[in-house]
Amino acid sequence: MKKYIRNNLKSLILAVAFSVLSAIFAVRVQFLKGDVLDYALSRSFDNTLRYGLDLGLFIVLELSFFYLYDRCRGRFAVGSMKEIRFDYFQGLLRMDYPAFLKKKQGEYIAKYTNEMEIIENQYFGSIPMLAEIIIKIVIVSISLFILEYRIAITTLVLLTMPLYVPKLVEKKLQKAQMEFVNQFENHIRTITDWLNGFEIIKNFSIEKNIKEKFIKLNEVTMKKNLRKRQMSYLTRTISAILSYFAHFVILAFAAYLVLNGEFTAGDFFIAVGMIDQLSYPIISLSYFIQGLVSVKPVNQSILKFIEEKSAKYGEKEIFKESFREVVFDNVFFAYENQEYVLSGLNMKFIRDRQYLLQGTSGSGKTTSMNLLLNYYEPNSGVIKINDIPVNEIKNLSEIITVMRQDAILFEDTLKNNITMYQDISDEEVIAILSKVGLDNYANQEGLKLLIQEGGTNLSGGEKRRITLARSILRKTPILILDEPLANLDERNAREIETQLLSIRDRTLIIISHQFSLKNINKLDEIIEFK
Repeated sequence: MKKYIRNNLKSLILAVAFSVLSAIFAVRVQFLKGDVLDYALSRSFDNTLRYGLDLGLFIVLELSFFYLYDRCRGRFAVGSMKEIRFDYFQGLLRMDYPAFLKKKQGEYIAKYTNEMEIIENQYFGSIPMLAEIIIKIVIVSISLFILEYRIAITTLVLLTMPLYVPKLVEKKLQKAQMEFVNQFENHIRTITDWLNGFEIIKNFSIEKNIKEKFIKLNEVTMKKNLRKRQMSYLTRTISAILSYFAHFVILAFAAYLVLNGEFTAGDFFIAVGMIDQLSYPIISLSYFIQGLVSVKPVNQSILKFIEEKSAKYGEKEIFKESFREVVFDNVFFAYENQEYVLSGLNMKFIRDRQYLLQGTSGSGKTTSMNLLLNYYEPNSGVIKINDIPVNEIKNLSEIITVMRQDAILFEDTLKNNITMYQDISDEEVIAILSKVGLDNYANQEGLKLLIQEGGTNLSGGEKRRITLARSILRKTPILILDEPLANLDERNAREIETQLLSIRDRTLIIISHQFSLKNINKLDEIIEFK
């Protein structure tokens, strides 16, 4: 976290500076209160008025500098969180796809929401406040020594007792915090699954079952939340009890000094104000120390994710124009602790030819393409492009485009969903829309169409055609289409088949068991998986 503090140090330093000024004026206010009281008791009208006006001025100055302190500490916290959120999201983008799939989306979202909020409130939000409290304690303590050293010593000894409480329960605080964080991640992960399957929930009328599961899940999550809060409340209560006990002893001692003639009424009034100025910061100091102690494992969790090394890629590049062929040479592959999906697979894909992969579900068609994409490594054998193993190719994603069965669309304009934010002219996008049979959108107005989340304002066929247009427009030498005809009606399926057969400027690999007999013989090669 030091990096984020260092990058926003200017705001933190300004916050500390304004905090010092605010504390100095706050102490001066307490002394002026005592002066006003003493002059009022001595019936000195002029001095009472003059010191009263000074009191008003110093109160304004105290509050003004405190406001500036608040603004700077807010800028520090927000600036730090902006950077850590960026680094977290950048860490997500660095992950390779198989590594990303090892966790569910809900876990990533929970880290981005719940854990980030904890870090903001209990770490970056606490640092300037902790500095402010320490500054106030130092300045008030010095002022108390100036007023009466015995009061100062007694105050510091007694009021610092609550500071030891968080340290005594440090491990329990951290454990309660992490138990809640882990359970909340599980909570979000499960809810994300349910939302992704919302149509199934409604279609199978299982709302009651899901509600019962939610009640149990929510109950466990909130119990962990309550446990975390109860640990926090307990330490704060113990700290408050010790603080009030110290407060009472100090006031009794100050009253004794008044009765003994060593303090004036004004001095007593100053002492009471100064003790109030000191006791609240010390109680707060205990609270912030408690927060910093409990947030430590959350900080480590986020930093560990951010600092994880990105996926390793090879060092060799293949220029698009130089692509010749893909070769699978005696490839064996099995998922962890499972039987072989591929056993001695041999295939060859030549530039600008069209291939169809057929076979029963689970026969390894999609798996073979995932190996080509270097998502996994074969147990034995090798997959090469231009005689270079795929795990040694640096720019593999630049020469392969893959279109999956699920049409993934972003909540953005039609043009951005097709170009994927690349600098491509409107004319070129309109031309590709016409080519894939989306003539209704092949115009300037159509490009501005705002696609709703998940493409809910489009038909299934339209979504499939948009993802096809996106894939074709990318112009990589290899285009993989995974079940492009799935879940389409007969007319849409045949139209897309015709469009696929017209792609002759790249190596086309189609995974499908729905290709029509009429068109299947127009492909260059059919590869059967068993």
